[in-house]
Amino acid sequence: MDDLVLRAVASVDDDRHLLTYDVRGSLAHVAMLAAAGVVTPEQAERISAGLHLILAEGLELALEDEDVHMAVERRLEALIGDDARLLHTARSRNDQVALDLRLFVDAKQAELRDALGSLVEALEQKAETHATVVMPGYTHVQRAQPVLFAHALLAFRDQFSRDVARLDIPFVSPLGAGALAGSAVPIDPAYTARALGASDVFSNSIDAVSDRDFAAEFVFAATLAAIHLSQLAETLILWCTAEFGFVRLPDSLTTGSSLMPQKKNPDCLELVRGRAGQSLGDLVALLTTLKGLPVGYNRDLQETKPPVIRAAETVRTSALVCALAIEELEVDAAAMAVAASDDGLFATDIVERLVASGVAFRDAHERVAAVVRSGASFSSLSAGEWLEFGIDPSCAGPFTPEASVASRTSPGGTSPASLRAQLSRPRRT
Repeated sequence: MDDLVLRAVASVDDDRHLLTYDVRGSLAHVAMLAAAGVVTPEQAERISAGLHLILAEGLELALEDEDVHMAVERRLEALIGDDARLLHTARSRNDQVALDLRLFVDAKQAELRDALGSLVEALEQKAETHATVVMPGYTHVQRAQPVLFAHALLAFRDQFSRDVARLDIPFVSPLGAGALAGSAVPIDPAYTARALGASDVFSNSIDAVSDRDFAAEFVFAATLAAIHLSQLAETLILWCTAEFGFVRLPDSLTTGSSLMPQKKNPDCLELVRGRAGQSLGDLVALLTTLKGLPVGYNRDLQETKPPVIRAAETVRTSALVCALAIEELEVDAAAMAVAASDDGLFATDIVERLVASGVAFRDAHERVAAVVRSGASFSSLSAGEWLEFGIDPSCAGPFTPEASVASRTSPGGTSPASLRAQLSRPRRT
């Protein structure tokens, strides 16, 4: 092969991530060949011993190997001789690579579930520790209503719990499909599927070698988790600014400035936010690769490996960084309490008291809005002034952030009772 073409088609840089899975697939394949009588028990034993040695020693992939499959076979032949040439019986690199990537996804989704699970636990623990802290809730990044700080944390907990549940892609074994048409050799694909712990075995050999739905599902699930991680990171970045001052990150999670000695930058969270874009790009790249392929295996499918490999590591690392940030976060309850005491946050409380007294919601809303438009603060109005706006002074307060929060008793709301129910509810996994 022309050297330029070899460099263009080789996948050894990506395939180093698949070495373990390639050898696992080969061990299951040779065991099946022996069970089917295609190779002798002695040959299978020698091949298996060589494969285990490769696992133990590791293997550097060279460009001339082109891919991990050929690298393993060449090393195996160097170790055990001609018996290595039996290993590829009734197998193609097409079903091999499909298997390797499926095994990789199966392992990496478990790792990502664990990392996100650590974040979920950190959010729950922080919420329990600060269960009574009240802060302003925001919509459109504008102060809206008082909420419990823990309630905001549990909103993220629910997001990440869904992400964990989404990472449950079945492992279906494609081994035995060959290049696309199966094999005339008497093989047993169900045997290798069982040996590998697959939940099922392929039913159509063409689909088996060309299917990358599992890869797309994994990268989508990882990318959506990355989006949620970015949202959490952005929230924490805002909250630890001087303008908010609600939380602080320890020095171990921040960096300084090369110029400004006072700076304490949340760089790790900024990179979590930034790298969500990388995962999103990987998802688009993968889907774009798949969209124009004719039926059967095509070499374009080689390009589905890098997005899977990158997303797996990037999102796992981001999840662990966020878990650490939540664990180490210092909460300034006093700063939150001051911000939550802004009496503009009690506008909805006044509306709801008026509704409880028999005023139609739209009328109540308009009356309170008129007070807001006047520029007067609620706490400054006298009883007579409230009446001028058509509002019974008994509906106008006084209010505290704690009382406002306690009144939100609807299911899933921000009241302490609702918070306790949320904390005691099993995770949505």
